[in-house]
Amino acid sequence: MSRNTLIAGQAGISFAGFLFGQIVRFFFTMAVARLLGEEALGVYALAFGVMQIIEVFAVAGFDSAVLRFVNLYPKEGFRGRDTVGFALRSSVFVAAMSALFVILFSSQLSGLLKGGNLLRFTLISYAAAVPFNVAATIAAHALQGYRQLLPKVVAAQVITPIVMLLLTFALSYFAGRSPALLIPYTAASIISFFWIWRKLVHVTGTGYMDMVKAPSDRQMTAYALPLMGVSLLSMMAHWLDILLLGMLAGPIASGLYQPAARTAGILRAVLPAFAGIVAPLVAGIHAGNRSAETESLYHMTTRWTVLLVTPAAIFLMLLPEPVLALFGARFASEGSVLTILAATALVQALTGISGTVFAMTGHSRIILLNAIAGLCIQAAATLLLIPRYGITGAALAALLSMVLLSLFRYIEVKSVLKFQPLSAVLWKPALAGGLTALLLFLLRPWLLGFHEAFAVGIGIAVTSGCYLMLIIVMGLEEEDREIILKIMPFGMNKP
Repeated sequence: MSRNTLIAGQAGISFAGFLFGQIVRFFFTMAVARLLGEEALGVYALAFGVMQIIEVFAVAGFDSAVLRFVNLYPKEGFRGRDTVGFALRSSVFVAAMSALFVILFSSQLSGLLKGGNLLRFTLISYAAAVPFNVAATIAAHALQGYRQLLPKVVAAQVITPIVMLLLTFALSYFAGRSPALLIPYTAASIISFFWIWRKLVHVTGTGYMDMVKAPSDRQMTAYALPLMGVSLLSMMAHWLDILLLGMLAGPIASGLYQPAARTAGILRAVLPAFAGIVAPLVAGIHAGNRSAETESLYHMTTRWTVLLVTPAAIFLMLLPEPVLALFGARFASEGSVLTILAATALVQALTGISGTVFAMTGHSRIILLNAIAGLCIQAAATLLLIPRYGITGAALAALLSMVLLSLFRYIEVKSVLKFQPLSAVLWKPALAGGLTALLLFLLRPWLLGFHEAFAVGIGIAVTSGCYLMLIIVMGLEEEDREIILKIMPFGMNKP
């Protein structure tokens, strides 16, 4: 199997899974907004943001470490199982201590975020899920290191969001507002863990006793800890706008911001979809001293990411009001927030894969410094802009920090990896995107006259149809044709 075919197949699975997961989470957010209200949505967003940060701390960088080290050590025998077992033991122990910390200090955290008793009980409930989520994350990355990407996608992007959505509907009708907010996240985490654990045992042979008996690996720990700092800082930056909105304006402001953040998050499904399969390939290339292939992988992944993100970003930037109106009439007035966050995702697509490449080639300190810089810039901008512009200020701060971080990444790729980050053929999605945006802008007054559901449907059809036609007319690169037509079969890749 060629490298391009492997990437196409695995990235196709990953992209479909991530896209499915993001869409289900979109409907979950809509369900919480419509069934439980703005305050409950804000409480969920605040509690979920805290848990995401706690879980990244507990994982302690061993997700990326196990992904890399199972490609360095033989996968058969005890060495591979020791690698997975040590990563699991280390992260699960930290997860249990972190969950206990959240439970003990839930009252103080709730007071800091102005969430009251509802947020306090939500934090306690969600904390119980932390060890299960952390163990599932390590197991998923271990399987990914064995070129088994599907279990990770199914657990995180299918099982978890579907269980959360179904339980929210059921509990809101049969048990009330509080159970519908408190139970689904924890229940989904436990179910997802037990599903992926069975896959881990089957593929790698790793069992509970391997967690106990696995010897410590100082080299793996030394590699993981800087990545923990990177991931922790990146996750804090990701949730900084939501958390600071809670601290400065309360959970209702966070609730109003969450639909735009969740909708723009659909665009972020593209980057991890490709990064998930590219990461072990880059690790293997680096281990085999075949660094000349890194540039080709980098350029291909960036092209695919930009090709797929561009039309969705254009649609969300030009028609944000009907999209947000799906969550309720009150949210439609915050269209500028979605426009800014969609632009942020588009900027991220240009250099976002660099973090994965740096991590898999051993340059973890570079991405650590990037994460520190990004968090500091966003924190300063957020604290400055939220008091002045409200939730729009939070979105502007995210855009500003991403623009500067992308500039840093561009310079670092040129100076450290020694190649041009942006390939010349990116002019094609840029031109196709510009012409599509012009058409959508001209149609915007007409589309806004429809009911929001019809406006969204027609807008998606017009955007995707125009963009796809222009890309086909301009022509795909030969290697892009092989891969993109496998990922998104337009009916042109006949056998």
